[in-house]
Amino acid sequence: MDNYVYIVASLPELTAGFENTSFDYAATKESIVELLSEKDRELVELFEEGFNEEILGAEFYTKAAESKNRFIREYFDFDGRLRNMKVAYLAKRLDKKGEDYFVEMPEADFEEYQQIKDILENADFVQREQKMDELKWEKASDIARMDYFNMNAILAFMAKAKTVQRWAELDPVKGQEMFEKLVKEVRGTFDNKSLVFSR
Repeated sequence: MDNYVYIVASLPELTAGFENTSFDYAATKESIVELLSEKDRELVELFEEGFNEEILGAEFYTKAAESKNRFIREYFDFDGRLRNMKVAYLAKRLDKKGEDYFVEMPEADFEEYQQIKDILENADFVQREQKMDELKWEKASDIARMDYFNMNAILAFMAKAKTVQRWAELDPVKGQEMFEKLVKEVRGTFDNKSLVFSR
């Protein structure tokens, strides 16, 4: 029997204790994973690969594209295209050929292209990174918008929790803001009669 309802219902309790300290992604993930089936744990493992810079590459994005899980497919399709745009931007600044470093992605419209282009043209590095992470946050919300108590909702939470952890490590104040936003969104799932994650 799936534990999705119990897991999603428990997420605020799993994270609320970190409000005055650095957010602990590893502990939060462990609390989630121990309640998942073996099949869903494999999805989490694949999800985690997408954040491992040491092994991230074309092989991962191919696996993600072939996944049966919709969140994995759509989120990492977006992530791969965003990374290619960042590579192109950095290559241009370093006077190198960005194409040599691209991850091959299938031909498709990329609706966030202009938003990302505008963000990359911002001269402030910290603002660029914050806006990129805000865009990834919104993408996770959009993909799981019609998912309530299922694996997509859990993966969307974990994608946002990754952002919280990142900013807790880089900037405690910004990390705290993102953490509070994440907890508010999870709680909003139960306050909203339609049980949909809020933006």
